[in-house]
Amino acid sequence: MMRTLLSAVTAALLLATSPNSASADMIDASTLTCHDLIETAASSEKSSVYGATVVLYWMAGYQATAEQGTVVDFDNLSKEFAATTEFCGKNPTVGVMSASEKFMGENAEDQTPKAIDLAILKCEAVNTTKDDETDGLGQILMWLAGYHASVAKSTVIDMDKFGESVTKMATYCAENPQMGLFTASEKFMSEEGDGE
Repeated sequence: MMRTLLSAVTAALLLATSPNSASADMIDASTLTCHDLIETAASSEKSSVYGATVVLYWMAGYQATAEQGTVVDFDNLSKEFAATTEFCGKNPTVGVMSASEKFMGENAEDQTPKAIDLAILKCEAVNTTKDDETDGLGQILMWLAGYHASVAKSTVIDMDKFGESVTKMATYCAENPQMGLFTASEKFMSEEGDGE
């Protein structure tokens, strides 16, 4: 199941990247333009549209403030993504990071009661995800990857490293189902994590 998830996320993200990327497996998010995002989101290919969404989830994690922490309001994220996409449609030369900053992070709407703290999600959520729900799990994992990239002050989305992290997290979560998903992500996605 995790292999399917990883393949889907990797393929989608690669489709969402700028043709200027130096490597298909490593994307500098700071080089993605609004034009890249809009072109991908407007595609008739479902995987391309998902790829644009994956980039936005990474951006949302990246833009999260210390006050917001690991609390994610998926209803608000939908509005933030729509606002970012609308802004990008009118400003194709602006970078996606700059555009997302206008609507996410410190500029996000106040969280609603539906907001959830990813720190309280248990590892068992990873290994009990049904095949038809892997998109949602992939989006959560990309949010976490963006969050950890922000802490590390890195704008690079390294799909090889992401793949290794997700694989190790899946194994770790299978062995530690009651461990927090965020704790597992710290172990395998953060610069400080030991990855063991």
